[in-house]
Amino acid sequence: MNTRPQSFSSIEATGRMTTTYRRDTESLLERIVDHLGFNPDERHRWIIVAHLFDDTRRMLDALERVIEFDAIFGVPYSSNRPGIREAWAERYGSLVQIPEDLPAMEAALVAQLGRSLAACRAQGQKLIVQEVGGFVVPLLHKYFRDDLHLVAGVVEITKQGVWRAQELDLRIPVLHCADSELKRLEAQRCGETIVRCVDGIARELGISLAGRVATVVGAGWIGTGVARALRRIDALPAVVDVDPLKLAEARLDGFSASRQGDKLEESALVIGATGARSLPAEMLERLPHGAIVASASSRQHEIDVEFLKTHPSDRLGKAVEAFHLYGDDARPPRSLLLVNDGFPANFIPGSGSVPDEIVETILAELIVLMHGLTERPYAPGIHRISRDEERVCAELWLDLRDGRDASQSAQCAPSDMTETRATPRLETL
Repeated sequence: MNTRPQSFSSIEATGRMTTTYRRDTESLLERIVDHLGFNPDERHRWIIVAHLFDDTRRMLDALERVIEFDAIFGVPYSSNRPGIREAWAERYGSLVQIPEDLPAMEAALVAQLGRSLAACRAQGQKLIVQEVGGFVVPLLHKYFRDDLHLVAGVVEITKQGVWRAQELDLRIPVLHCADSELKRLEAQRCGETIVRCVDGIARELGISLAGRVATVVGAGWIGTGVARALRRIDALPAVVDVDPLKLAEARLDGFSASRQGDKLEESALVIGATGARSLPAEMLERLPHGAIVASASSRQHEIDVEFLKTHPSDRLGKAVEAFHLYGDDARPPRSLLLVNDGFPANFIPGSGSVPDEIVETILAELIVLMHGLTERPYAPGIHRISRDEERVCAELWLDLRDGRDASQSAQCAPSDMTETRATPRLETL
């Protein structure tokens, strides 16, 4: 197997050959665009809502020759990082919008959707939105129901976004890769990243998680990845879930696992990984003094932050706030340490993330789905990426890792891709 990094060469003035490093899989997104035969698209207008990381920029660069975006929205809790606004504005100019918070983003999205739909109406086009987290679909149904015939579809990457769409009387197609096999692999690595971030915070506080109980609420893909990563740093993970199948699997994987959180009272760390409210006030009340509380899912869903904010607090650096819970006859006063204001722990500025070459396999799936919306109409409803479409992305990634060029690439051709199918409600993260 060829594991050498890809590179490109040039000739210096001295006549000597020089090489500039480029990782072997860096051209995946460009290659998927070429493989699909993705032609310049003038029949649609495009909006993207994303976390403004380097891998997102590479996806936009790969699409630049075929798509013109009306706007690029950065999700506030991940994109409001030092230097991001300036760097993205330098590359994409006024297309980039990074609102200060989620309410401001909702207002900005409504305004932009209105402009883009008006342009679609005037120019005989349709709108396509690629988003993360289910921000746009509810807004379209709330404010633009009379214009939904102008929406070709929305492409979603997260289970949270699919769940939000499933709650609606859906009048548009929503295509997604939220439960694809490649997404499962990325979610497991996301669990590793979250533990690395939280372990780093604990170390900065002078705390070792080794030998301490750590409770993970939610035994889905990310939660399982978190539990396994905790075990690798010698913590003592305990898993909480309401699904007996997930509890059985956790037990057989060697974890302490329960429905009610049997280890909460002794947990030095608790991480929510359900995609919904997993740590309400009554569970937070059970935690011991000094427990670290963190989220492993998008937005600010997992933890009852409002309950914590009813108590006095002080900051312990930029990423941690200590909330001092009042004592009573049953419990003494104690402090809980909230990570990143209840937003995902791996979105702390400067923290490590899942390696780009893994995330880019999911972005390749997004490109496949975006291309699909330009090629054929979809009925309103939820459409999952097909297995053949997943295989194309995996095959191209393997080709790059193994050093095969485009002429040898991907035994799965675009014509092999089958129609995506409606899917039932997704399980926990």
